[in-house]
Amino acid sequence: MLNGLLHSLIFLLSFLTVLGALVFIHEMGHYSVARLFKVSVERFSVGFGKPFVRWKAKNGTEWVISRIPLGGYVKFLGDAGAASNPDTEHLEKIRKNMDSKHGKDVWQSCLHFKPLWQRALVSLAGPAANFILAIVIYAMIVMKFGTYSFPAKIEAVFPGGAAEQAGFYSGDELVSINGEKISSRRDVMRIVTLSTGNELAVSILRAGKPIELSVTPVRKVKTDHIGGKFKVGQIGIQFVEPDKPNHKSYNIVQASKFGTHAVVDSVVSTGKYIGRIFTGKENGKALGGIIKIAAITGKTGIDASKFEGTIGQKISRTFWSLLELAAALSVGLGFANLMPIPVLDGGHLLFYGYEAVMRKPLSEKAQEVGFRVGFAVLITLFLVLTWNDIGYVSGLFNKAG
Repeated sequence: MLNGLLHSLIFLLSFLTVLGALVFIHEMGHYSVARLFKVSVERFSVGFGKPFVRWKAKNGTEWVISRIPLGGYVKFLGDAGAASNPDTEHLEKIRKNMDSKHGKDVWQSCLHFKPLWQRALVSLAGPAANFILAIVIYAMIVMKFGTYSFPAKIEAVFPGGAAEQAGFYSGDELVSINGEKISSRRDVMRIVTLSTGNELAVSILRAGKPIELSVTPVRKVKTDHIGGKFKVGQIGIQFVEPDKPNHKSYNIVQASKFGTHAVVDSVVSTGKYIGRIFTGKENGKALGGIIKIAAITGKTGIDASKFEGTIGQKISRTFWSLLELAAALSVGLGFANLMPIPVLDGGHLLFYGYEAVMRKPLSEKAQEVGFRVGFAVLITLFLVLTWNDIGYVSGLFNKAG
């Protein structure tokens, strides 16, 4: 029982720590750029609902930690509606109201009256902060541990799989796929995973001789590093496990480049996956919501705590495991917020794009309609992701101690 309570505590702390940190960084991106442009911020909140911790800074911003830890927000001076992008008529009303309520010229510190490019940068700053955080984390990890690469050499071909039907054999070494050079098995997995149903042109070396083959990945169940099951494209091969994989160390410049490439690859892969959903090539089951995030962070914390070693070693392993996970989730959070859905940062940027082209803000009525549609899309997406989460989580803790 004591062990169960300890695991429950680790689960909860892992989830709240990772999610809280990501939300804080995201909102700090908005806040920092807004303050750079001398925008007044009334409230900075991590979480929603009734505050249980609050204090006021000298600049007038109220800092809040609220009871529902599922997001956060920054409230700028003058924010009144959900769209937070008033049209020309409403702007004049806001200006007059501020003059009478706060004093003359206070409106100049309101985001709504800032130049369009500044407002756009404030909206973009949240997702950008998440991407930058992920780059920094990935850089920190490879500077400490380096990277290990494994050759893309086949040890076994599974009977009846796509690779066997395509003519692959044990001992074959993959050189390129669709013209893209393969340097390690990670490259193979990245390409194959998102190519279900697509014929791939594969160049291999067999006994030193180049051979060209074609294979079409099939979607099959795969188990991730913490025991969760999901379906991805596979061709049915097992790679050779070398006695000594190639290890590479990184200086700060190399690590920064690695982190940037890792984030770009993740964004591109996510975009490709979503694009395949709209074309009917993926079912969207790999996408997850808050339940999946909670399950993954919690399970990662629990698994790391089971590591055999001293207390210090356990803490170190838990820290680095959650930090690596936080980087991946940070990229996901940044990407999700850039989706062109009203109420998200991408929705604000969409409205600003209209304003840049038409030389005037979109009417508030149109924005309100967009907000309602966007809210409906988010609710639908939440339900779909929750359903996906249930399917993922159902088998995740079967063997949890």
